Amino acid sequence: MPPRRNRARTASHGGATACRATPSGATARGSGQGDRILIDGRNVQYALARAGSVGPGRIAPLPTVALIARLRAAFTPPTEVELILDGHSGGGPSGRLAPGFSVSFSRHATADEVIGDRVAEALLALGPAGAWSVVVVTDDREVRDHARRNGARVEGTAWLAQRLGAPADRPARAGTGIGQGRPPRSR
Repeated sequence: MPPRRNRARTASHGGATACRATPSGATARGSGQGDRILIDGRNVQYALARAGSVGPGRIAPLPTVALIARLRAAFTPPTEVELILDGHSGGGPSGRLAPGFSVSFSRHATADEVIGDRVAEALLALGPAGAWSVVVVTDDREVRDHARRNGARVEGTAWLAQRLGAPADRPARAGTGIGQGRPPRSR
């Protein structure tokens, strides 16, 4: 999958490498500044739905807003997370939703092509050693192979499911606030 979009721009100040803006507006960070995670959205949605299902039959994908909420809870800045989904937003959330978290839709391309472009841009901007700071999350063999050839790390959806914690159908502990991990203090 060769890159289709404009080349990434690089900047350096006083010999130190700075964050580089990519055409998508996201930043690619060097290995010392945090990771950049590119998530194959539909691939992950179906994998998490399969992991949470209990019976045979047709499996509906995890809703996009539920996936976004779980990803935002699992990753915090300075890690840059980009959820890349096939198709058009159709009124769904897109763009930079929070510090270090963005959602993009592939529009007329496939999410696989967009991920391939992002990985190739990171390789050009960061070089072979810096491209290792990019993590691609997918179970798609072609996307995995392309990412590895361009120096990115690859993790499967099982790694992400473990990172996200409990499956969606397992109830959280009663009395905990979102992201707190402990019950609220009584006053």
